[in-house]
Amino acid sequence: MRLALLLILVAIPLLELAVLIRAGQLIGVAPTLAIVVGTALLGLVVVRQQGFSIVSRAREAISSGRPPIMPVAEGALVLFAGGLLILPGLIGDAIGLVLLIPPVRRAIAAWSLGRFASEGASRLKVFTRSRRDRRAERRDDREPRQRKPGPIIEGEYTRIDEPKDDRRNSKS
Repeated sequence: MRLALLLILVAIPLLELAVLIRAGQLIGVAPTLAIVVGTALLGLVVVRQQGFSIVSRAREAISSGRPPIMPVAEGALVLFAGGLLILPGLIGDAIGLVLLIPPVRRAIAAWSLGRFASEGASRLKVFTRSRRDRRAERRDDREPRQRKPGPIIEGEYTRIDEPKDDRRNSKS
């Protein structure tokens, strides 16, 4: 897992650099730089505008009593898109621009939430069920135990919480 992550973190910048060099060879250095700077500025403007609209949608959802899951997921994708647009690289810019298209972003957010819900359902159950429900489920998972009667110990006892006068009256 660590090796795969390391390879990804090394491969992505190298791939971005290779695409930038190739684009510079095909269209020139100045147009390539103009595209990178232009997408960064465009990304900042669009992220700012859409960020405010997502915040207002989240507030509307909260005020109407619905959980703001979808607006929060879309907001995370807008922030991710903004980060991709600000960083230099044509591949990241292309992905960031695609994420800024609202129908595409909604579809990706719905897909990722569905995937999270299906894979993380067992982890989420820990936080959504009461302690009593979890204990009952654990009891149901185990095989029923046959209680064996323990040894019977005969003896006398005296209740400590009763006053001494009440004990004398109860014996007579």
